[in-house]
Amino acid sequence: MALIRVEHVDKSFPGRHGSISIMQDISFDVKDSDFLAIVGPSGCGKSTLLRLIQGLDHPTAGRIFFRDQPVEQVCAQMAMVFQSFALYPWLTVAQNVAFGLEALGWPKERIAAQVEKYVSVTGLDGFQEAYPRELSGGMRQRVGLARALAVEPAVLLMDEPFSALDALTAESLREEILQLWGDPALPPEAVLLVTHNIEEAIQLADRVVVMSRRPAHLLEEVVVDLPRPRDRKSDAFYALTDRVFSLITEGGTAPPPSGESRGAA
Repeated sequence: MALIRVEHVDKSFPGRHGSISIMQDISFDVKDSDFLAIVGPSGCGKSTLLRLIQGLDHPTAGRIFFRDQPVEQVCAQMAMVFQSFALYPWLTVAQNVAFGLEALGWPKERIAAQVEKYVSVTGLDGFQEAYPRELSGGMRQRVGLARALAVEPAVLLMDEPFSALDALTAESLREEILQLWGDPALPPEAVLLVTHNIEEAIQLADRVVVMSRRPAHLLEEVVVDLPRPRDRKSDAFYALTDRVFSLITEGGTAPPPSGESRGAA
């Protein structure tokens, strides 16, 4: 059974001269233990799609299911990590991590234990009483990650989580995300990553959903069948990166490499 099913989803917004279509007929599944990346040109609706999946917005047509139940409101079993960190500046690290747990009505003792656990897991020990303004960008993103993981979501949604960071910090956090995702004792069961960085998608994901320009449709679902840790200098890595780049820039007209199956999602 798929954790998430996106079935023939359309999304449009009202405009001054009629509705503006953002995406059309989007369909794909997210299974248990999936790490799925979504890539495509700027403005094609990648972030909007994450919001639809979590239930923060609703499709104009089509349906989204989580564990075979339609997503009709915000799904508490999904958590989001944002590009802009989205921390509360007046709260400490520990208070930011606890925020979602308090909203769920957990008792104080349980919240304290959960905060301690995920502060440690994300490398924030010693910074519990610091405020966001006192932290580097990488540390602030760790706080956002700890806050998302603390509610122990089944699905972690990540919207351009590394794009505001310097290259070395971003690379370090990518490796840590893979370690956390690979630990069966920790959430989540699946990860959905939205990114503009094709190499990042190939480095992290098992499958890459490639979206077209607006109004977006799915060009292809590319399987990343490379062992981890992935060598970004290998011929196979370059071939997959070039494949995804060609799909985006040429609208999916490039032929698949020899031996690679092609199937639209």
